Amino acid sequence: MLEYVRKYRDGEIMGQNIDNFKRGTAEMLVLYLLSKEDLYGYQITQSFAEKSGGVYTMLEGSLYPILYRLTEAGYISDYTKQVGKRRTRRYYHLEDAGREYYKVILSEYDSIIGSIDRILDR
Repeated sequence: MLEYVRKYRDGEIMGQNIDNFKRGTAEMLVLYLLSKEDLYGYQITQSFAEKSGGVYTMLEGSLYPILYRLTEAGYISDYTKQVGKRRTRRYYHLEDAGREYYKVILSEYDSIIGSIDRILDR
């Protein structure tokens, strides 16, 4: 028990909890951002950082597996757009199936958060 308290005090446990929470919400947040407009990967990572005040960062190495999974499931699609003479960017677009999926996971999220708030008497 003392080891757990030391790890929590030193930020090890807190860091793990935050990472787990981020992983659990990342897909939902990506879908939300894409519901506003088509974005390329770097824009998505920047939106996470900007909108969260730097608290919730998404590394591109973590983002792309999510984008690939959502693409394979048919929730989003991608297309390439030329920017400049030799450069292209891959944009991601939310499909109708993705909008429905987003509604489902947002509802589940709201339900869980509401339950937690009730347990905490908030």
